[in-house]
Order: sequence, then C-alpha cells, then structure tokens
Amino acid sequence: MKRWNIASVFFIGEEDAFRIIELDADRVNIITGASGTGKSAVIKALDYCLGSSKCQLPVYVRRRCVAVGVKWVRGADEMISCRQVPLVGKEPNSYMYVTTGRNLKIPRSVGEFEGRGLVAVSKARLGEAFGIEAMPMAESEQPGKDSPDRPSIRQFAPYVFVTKEVIDSETVLLHGLDSSLRAPPIISTMPYFLGVVTGSTAAAERRLRQARRALEIDVAREEARVAKDSVLKQRSRVLLGEAQQLGLVESPPEGADEAFLVGMVRRAASPAARPLQYPGADQLDGLQERRQATLKELGQTKRKLRALAVTEQESLDYETAVTTQHQKLRIAEHLHLLDVPTKCPVCESETASGAEVAVAMRRSLQTIRSETSAVGRLRPQIGDAAAQLNKRVEELSGLLRELDAAVASTLNQIAEAKQYADLAQLQSFFRGKATYFLETVEDQLLKPAKDLTKQRDEIADLEAKVDADNRRIRMRRAEAAVSQYASEVFSKLPKVEPCVDAELVFSAREPAVSIIEDGPEGAVLSMADLGSDQNWLAVHVALAFGLQRHFEKERRPVPGVIVLDQLSRPYFPNQGIGANEVEDEGDEDVAEVEPDMAEDRPDEISISDDEDYVAMRQHIDFLFKEVQARSGLQVLLLEHAYFPSDPRYVSATKERWTKASGKGLIPRDWKRRSAM
Repeated sequence: MKRWNIASVFFIGEEDAFRIIELDADRVNIITGASGTGKSAVIKALDYCLGSSKCQLPVYVRRRCVAVGVKWVRGADEMISCRQVPLVGKEPNSYMYVTTGRNLKIPRSVGEFEGRGLVAVSKARLGEAFGIEAMPMAESEQPGKDSPDRPSIRQFAPYVFVTKEVIDSETVLLHGLDSSLRAPPIISTMPYFLGVVTGSTAAAERRLRQARRALEIDVAREEARVAKDSVLKQRSRVLLGEAQQLGLVESPPEGADEAFLVGMVRRAASPAARPLQYPGADQLDGLQERRQATLKELGQTKRKLRALAVTEQESLDYETAVTTQHQKLRIAEHLHLLDVPTKCPVCESETASGAEVAVAMRRSLQTIRSETSAVGRLRPQIGDAAAQLNKRVEELSGLLRELDAAVASTLNQIAEAKQYADLAQLQSFFRGKATYFLETVEDQLLKPAKDLTKQRDEIADLEAKVDADNRRIRMRRAEAAVSQYASEVFSKLPKVEPCVDAELVFSAREPAVSIIEDGPEGAVLSMADLGSDQNWLAVHVALAFGLQRHFEKERRPVPGVIVLDQLSRPYFPNQGIGANEVEDEGDEDVAEVEPDMAEDRPDEISISDDEDYVAMRQHIDFLFKEVQARSGLQVLLLEHAYFPSDPRYVSATKERWTKASGKGLIPRDWKRRSAM
C-alpha cells in the first residue's frame, strides 16, 4: 500500500471512557445506523483532527468527549493526530498532538498524548508526513496563520470528504466550496494538488501574485500622491502669489517642486519675513495680461490641433484613393500591358500608339508610388505634431487654471486691502492662512517618490521563472485526465436523462463540471440543468473517484481515502425520519430525546427490490470493484441503508448502530462533562 489510509478513529471521555472505531486499510468500510446515532460526526472528527480552526462536533459528543484522535497508516508507517474537545460554547485550544513512526500505541487518555505543538506547527508536520512540500513564508504573513496560497492539509479535505451538503447538490461541487472563506484557498491550491505545479513553482507563483498586488498598491498610492502634488503645487503658488504681492517673498522659479514651494510658503509665514514692496493693483494687470496671452496661445494651439486632425483625415482619404488607383494600375503590370510592341500583330505595320499608352501608364504608376510614399512619410509626422499639441494644450490649461486662481486671489486681496488700512494687519491675515495651510499639508507628500524599479525587476524575474505556457498546457492535461477518469466512473453509475451516455468535463479554474451529451448534436449542460438528485449524486461520486485516480497516478500528497455520507440519500430521502425530525446530528442533542420518542423512530431503512434498490446496489457494486481495482484506496461509507443479503456489505460493515441495540458513536452511559 503506497497511500495513507485511516486505521482507526477514537474518542476519549470522562473517567477513562474510551471508544474506538477500527477500519481496514485498502478496503471498503461501512458504518450504518439510524438517524441521530452520530454517523456524520465521524467526518467532523476526522476534519477536526486535520487541523480545523473550529470544532464542529455535535453537542452530544462535545458534552461527553474530552478528546478525539485519528490513526493513519501507510504500509508500516503510522501517524496519530489527537485534539482536545472544547466544551459547548468554547473555542478549541491552540494545541494539537501529532506523532509519527511505527507500531504506535493508541493513547487511551489525554495524559498519554505525545507530540504536543501549536496547531499551525502540527498541521505543517502532518502536511510533511502526507508529502506536501514546505514553502517559505512571505514577509507579509503572520507566523501561526495559514496563507490561502500555501498548500496544506486543510486544502485536500474537499478531495477526501463527500459530505451530505455535497452528495446530491446541484450547486456545491466539492466540500468547502460553499464557504466564501474556505473556497479561495481550495481553488488557489488546486493546481498544486493536481500536479500542475511543483512546490517551488507554486511558491514562485504565490510570490508573483503578492508582488503584483504590492506593486498595484504602490502604483495607486503614487498616482494619488502625484494627483495631490498637483493640487498642493497649485495651492502653494496661489499663496506665494499673495505673499509676493505683500512683499514677503520673491517670485518662485517655474520648475520648483512641491517641497521647495512649501518651504517658500513656510518662510513667508514666518514672523521674521519683512515686506519687500507694498502690494498694488498693478499686479492684477500683469496677471490679466498673462491670462490673455495664455488664452490666445491656447486658442491658437487648439485651432492647430483641429487643423492637424483635418489634415490627418484628408491624408488618410488621399492615401486610400491613391492606393485604390495604384491597385487598378497594377493590373497593367500583371497583364504585361506595359511591354507593348511597336508593330501591329495583324498587319505587322509600324505603330507607336500602344507604346505611348504604355509609357503613360508607367509614368502614372511612378507618380502614384511617389505620392503613396510621401503620404506614408507625412502621416507619422502629423501624429507626432498632434501629440505635441495635445501636451501643450494640457500645459496651457493647467497654467490657465493657476492664473485664474491667482486673479481670484488678487481680487480678494484687493477687496481685503480696502478693509485693512494697515499693511501689518493684511500680512498677519496672510500668515494665518499660510499657517493653516502648512498644518494641513501631509508629510508624506513632501517625501520623494518611491522607487518601484526593484519591485518591477522582481516581478520580471518571477515571470521568467513561472512559465505560463507550460502551466497552461499542464493544467489542460490534468483537467483532461480527471475528465477521462470521471467519465469512465460516470458510465458505471446509475443515472437518468440527460446523463445517459454523457461525458464529464472538469475545469479547475472555477472549479466546475460540464456534462456533454452524446452525439454531434448533444448539448453542453451544467449541474443545474440535470434536474435529478440521482444525476447529481452520480456526478459527485464520479468526480471524487476520478480525482483519486489522478492523485494515485501522479503520486500526489492526498490520502487515498474517500468518505461518503449516505449514498442512499437521493433514493430514500425521507425514510427513517419523522415529520418533526431533523437528520443533521450536529444541530440537535438527539441522543437525549425522550425514550418514547426514540422508540417511534424507524430503525435502518427497509429496502425492497424496486428501481431505487437496484440503483443503490449499482453504487455499492461500483465501490467494491473500484477499491479492488485501485492501489491504496480506502472508502468509508456512512450509510442509513443496510443490505443484509449482500455478504460483501455485511463483511465491510464495521459499526451497526440500531435503535434496538442502543448503540451509537458515543455510548449512552458515558458521563456528561462538567461545565468547569
């Protein structure tokens, strides 16, 4: 046996109470029982011992168990994973117990647990034992927390558990994909578990995604900073214009940056600044003249730009016309009409008419070629000129906005100057505005722009390491292999129209399964189109075993285990459940109902020889044949139905919990835990 299987699941209660469920490796194992006996809790126990962040064991189990554990085997290799069970309403503690080796003894009390470690560390140890490659932690990750991009034992649970939420669902393809928190890690790590990427490639892809996200954030921040810089620069120049009119500073340089302009505003707002000249209304005249000149130049530039646009369109039309004429005249070259003889082909008399026409056509061709070449040379020049004019229009528009703000500021200052007879009052008023402006300036805006060259170089190196074409081809190969395996299984399972003779096509991107009807006119259907619980069950079973076949062939680090929660659900959905009962053992403390109510519940499902019985038997036959044909595959079937006439089924049944026997996952005589 080359793959990990489950050897046993055990529960520890108060006062040395112990319960163990032994399973056979490389075989079909069945646990049957009435509703409310704890069948589905087996999956929750397995998931909890695989490092789940929450304990979802039913209330009845949590009130009577202090710990739960799972023993894994792979040939002679063994591994035990244990966790303490929290009380109802409490969160699990931060520790797990993991031991690996050979001939391991199953602990019968918490005091015998070995290999204590933090949950994150224990999950890493389990992943290493299962064969999951370790990946370096990114700088942005916090120690002790799972990364959604790093493969771990938490991401192979969808390939192991086929739960009741999945078994006959038309919307949920795999266990965990119905959760917005669990689905992204499952999807992002699926290429690794399918064998599309290696551990190093997955780590490079993971780092590439993080680097791209970081670069996008830094670029957005820089763009926002630049946008704020332009506003900051404009506001600084307006304030400096006022300060210049008050005689506090000189005119700032044209190419000054934000830090220089803010420094000038800070000097102007300083009490040490002395007026250089008395502000006058002539400043407004100068601004108006500059504004008129800017408007004039802006209008001229826009007219030139419109003229260039017209010229570019005309050149394009002319080029089209010339090209058309050139194509027509080239017929003469194609037909060799330019080489006209000087003698008449009939009477062999000398004639120059044909030669003259040929010469005229040749001159026309030469003229059209030269005009086409001229148009080809001029059009790029027209485009460059248009780009320069567009840039100049933007510059002039910005200058015009700045001048408008300066004019408005000057007008306000002149109006304010009429209210302040004393120049010192006017200067104090300006210093107050400048001080408020300086207090609101963000320090980050005055820092130099962040150099993104290093980030872009890292992304380029990672993109060279991650071969996108190779990954795409390998992904298609893996999807095709899973589709083929799943279709082979699908053909062996019972189903109804439109799935009869159909094939399955698996896509790992969504992920999703498409159903292809037989024949050239067959439709491509989605899960929602199937319209039958029996069809949905067949698709999920086929996909689960198709994936396991692929994992076996590619030697992927996924246990050779499939846990199926009640295959009979689509065939006998209501049998064994009363009108007011809920089948989910995890929601009600069903083991503590009144004795009379418990007696009213039917025991195991009674099955007769009808179509549903035949379909269910077909599923059971497939399970035994598939496990026998595979290497290292183990199936654990949690089932309400029981087939006493099938010796294989009876022999594979490890636990049979009936109401008549009073048996269940947790014995009824176990002591209830204290709330302390």
